[in-house]
Amino acid sequence: MGPLKGIRVLDMSMVVSGPFCTMMLGDLGADIVKFEQPVGDVTRMPSGSDRGGMTIGILNWNRNKRAIMLDLKRDGAAEVLLKMAEQADVVIQNVRPGVVERLGVGYEAVAARNPKIVYCSIAGYGFEGPYVNKPAYDPIIQGMAGVMVSQRTQGRPRAVKNIIADKVTAMTAAISILAALNEAQRSGRGQHLTIAMIDAVAYYLMPDVASRHTYLPDQRGVPPSMNTLEPFQTADGYITIAPLTDKHWAGILGAVGHLEWFEGDEPRMERVKRSIKSLITLFPTKPSAYWLERIEAADVPCGPLNDFDSIWTDPQFTVNQTFFEYEHPAAGRVRAVRSPAKFSRTQPELWRHAPALGQHTDEILSDFGFSANEIAKLRADQVVR
Repeated sequence: MGPLKGIRVLDMSMVVSGPFCTMMLGDLGADIVKFEQPVGDVTRMPSGSDRGGMTIGILNWNRNKRAIMLDLKRDGAAEVLLKMAEQADVVIQNVRPGVVERLGVGYEAVAARNPKIVYCSIAGYGFEGPYVNKPAYDPIIQGMAGVMVSQRTQGRPRAVKNIIADKVTAMTAAISILAALNEAQRSGRGQHLTIAMIDAVAYYLMPDVASRHTYLPDQRGVPPSMNTLEPFQTADGYITIAPLTDKHWAGILGAVGHLEWFEGDEPRMERVKRSIKSLITLFPTKPSAYWLERIEAADVPCGPLNDFDSIWTDPQFTVNQTFFEYEHPAAGRVRAVRSPAKFSRTQPELWRHAPALGQHTDEILSDFGFSANEIAKLRADQVVR
């Protein structure tokens, strides 16, 4: 079991930012109880590619959890969660601001029953201000937080083609929860963490991208820094290079036999641009392996560009055991990504499969002290299913 064995987390979140956070905590050994309304998490919606009733979103962000279906709109449902919170360490939710309070399961109600609780609330824009009631999804956050303009090509802003805002928020939440748990163990008091997705993304993005706007007063109209080179096409694919210093440029141009491309009296940036244009023309004349062998020998940062056919068998990922396969009882054979940290004693592991909707309702309620008669009544009243 992972190092969080014994930590109980009540997870009222949905979609990605909350579920990815709690999956990370579950990978590390925490007991994650996933609460869902009767309609289920949005990621349970069939996409046409689901198998055995399990969608990709449930498999990839909800392993190492147990699932309970609790209809918080029913009388008595809030009391069920509050009673469970008395025995929990963490509660996390990411519905729109104000919803959990109206349902009777906000921070104040939970903390009144368990003052040591760490309660994490995630919202797209924050919990006050002009955007507080707007719906928030990853592309909107990317646009607002500067991600799209930092990815511009040919003068146009571009979206990152994965849900980076949700995932960055999830990691921020996981780190923050662990910090609050550590403090709660010392002080005996919990606290309420509030995380805005736009803040988490800005925190992640700005230290390098906003470099030209660090010193004030800054100049309006100056675009963000974009120092990462695009992939270079070769005769049989693409490679990436990162010659950041003059030593790197001397190394790579010496490796390809054209030191003269970086020589001259022009400003450094002009010589860099000239070298890049020349490499764009040169690299397609030979395969990737040819160039990588020579560039690596010059100790210049470089690498192949993996696609989703080659990445699974890349020799470094193989040695790291980054990816693994397992049998899911409903979905069959699936591939997953391991928790990246390697622990010498308490190694994270897959110890619970991604659950079906409400799969563990009775088991969870029993574990939290509800009697068989109480569970039967909750089912009869359709508070749980």
